[in-house]
Amino acid sequence: MHDAAIDPPRSLQPGSCSLQSLDQLQQDEERLAMLKETIDFLPIGAGITISDKEGKIVYVNQAEAAMHGYACIELIGRPARMLAPEAKAGGKRINHRTAGLWKRECLNVCKDGKIFPVQLTSLPIRNAGGDYLGLLTACEDMTQRKLCEQQLETLAYYDSVTKLPNRALLMDRLHQALALAQRERRELALLFLDLDNFKDLNSSKGHEVGDKFLQEVAARLAGCLCDSNTLARLGGDEFVIVINPVPGEEGVAATAARLQALFAEPFIIDGEELYGSTSIGIALYPEDGRDVESLLRCADAALYQAKSEGKAGYQFFSQEMNQVTMRRVALETGMRQGLARGEFYLYFQPQWDLKTLRLTGAEALLRWHSAEFGMVGPDEFIPIAESCGFIFDLGDLVLREACLHAVAWDGVCPGLKVAVNISGRQFRQPDFLQTVASVIEETGVRPSSLELEFTESVIMERAEKNIDALQALKKMGVRLSIDDFGTGYSSLNYLKHFPIDAIKIDRSFIADLVTDSDDAAIAEAIISMAHSLKLKVIAEGVESDDQLDFLADRRCDEAQGFYFAPPMPGEDFTSYVKRFSGLEDDSKPLSVAG
Repeated sequence: MHDAAIDPPRSLQPGSCSLQSLDQLQQDEERLAMLKETIDFLPIGAGITISDKEGKIVYVNQAEAAMHGYACIELIGRPARMLAPEAKAGGKRINHRTAGLWKRECLNVCKDGKIFPVQLTSLPIRNAGGDYLGLLTACEDMTQRKLCEQQLETLAYYDSVTKLPNRALLMDRLHQALALAQRERRELALLFLDLDNFKDLNSSKGHEVGDKFLQEVAARLAGCLCDSNTLARLGGDEFVIVINPVPGEEGVAATAARLQALFAEPFIIDGEELYGSTSIGIALYPEDGRDVESLLRCADAALYQAKSEGKAGYQFFSQEMNQVTMRRVALETGMRQGLARGEFYLYFQPQWDLKTLRLTGAEALLRWHSAEFGMVGPDEFIPIAESCGFIFDLGDLVLREACLHAVAWDGVCPGLKVAVNISGRQFRQPDFLQTVASVIEETGVRPSSLELEFTESVIMERAEKNIDALQALKKMGVRLSIDDFGTGYSSLNYLKHFPIDAIKIDRSFIADLVTDSDDAAIAEAIISMAHSLKLKVIAEGVESDDQLDFLADRRCDEAQGFYFAPPMPGEDFTSYVKRFSGLEDDSKPLSVAG
């Protein structure tokens, strides 16, 4: 010990020698041996102080003094308690005269008043007879360790993007809130929020902008809630809010409406105005569920219903929704099993040239005949596949099988094309172009025999980037068309730059074509506009002579619908091709039914 020495006892001072001095010397030697043995067990680099039985500092090392902002000489003779005023155990100050070795964490005070966390290890110093002589204390600065612990806790329990509680912390708080609600016999509300079309924003603007958008959303949501409520991010674009206590069902509805109103104003991200909306599902305790899992499941079911009804709305859970959710989960599982069992297959609906009255090809339509659920319509299973990501597996199946059929038809009637619908999630996949190229190479299909159909909303959601992707497909020799034209929001400025070959008039405009003057005007305008852009026009849903005559008179290029034939399995379509491939120019197509 070289920092500040302990004054020698009187018995060791010059000119003093007696039997009492010898006894004292022996005691001091024992004391020093005990101190040495104890110091050997202290943490390396720890601050060390020794205080006498009155609690005054008689020794301090440099590490201890520097830790508190003092020079060693400033601490000698001063109360040790000044450094650690909060050093207590169980709320009570320790009696060092009777205590043994002990450790505790507390807050120490620097010379400038700064408070910092430490761990103290203290050992009473006693002579051979057991009398209390003082206290040796080692002090370890815990500042960095506490920061690391806090960082680990943040990583474990808080979302890295929004700094909101994550799923783990939400579950913990929700369990506590439910336990309190049960004890006090009161209600609790769980709101499940999902941002509408966030995936499109994320893919079109990039993940950095997407993260900033989530941060702004989180800030707005947090500013709208009380301190007693919990706001958490589950992941992706999903948020959960726990309202406790519940201000009645009307109050919860008012809160949901306020949350949705937060999206009325644009979000300014990097100087650009971005808009969004949210759909909300609401579950109430104890009416809808009495445990965490039940409440989350019910809120999710209500959210699904809110999205199904047009998004940007909120829905309270009902038992009918529970049945829908259970079926949706069962169908998702069934789809994955069904793909392995070969339950998915293609139907084909013929397409005809209205000028030459010749068969030009067919649109490929996916069908699912489940061993468990029977025939499941695409209107039901396709949205589920989109939401869970299974659409990629189904999309690959449809593309490959359609191309194989086109190769087979080419041997019967050369020049027939097959049209395949491409979902937005497929098109946004980074490897989509490579997938198409690989399928063309592996199946041997002529690229001109493959037509890819995109809806208006898909190609317009990030129009400038999509132009490059569509041009790459055109270079492969693939035909391109816009499906359901007239139902979206196409910009004519972009439309003229898209390298597409055809547009399809949605069946909703064809159904009342003859009796509704507005539908007739829209169909006629679409045909005229497309021809001015040198695009072909295909009409969907043609079912009568009157509809066919109207379209033919307006020079619509092609048509499909029950007038010609309903969708049919691949083998039946091959027979259909053989039946009509020899029609003369003046022949009229026949309905399969007739």
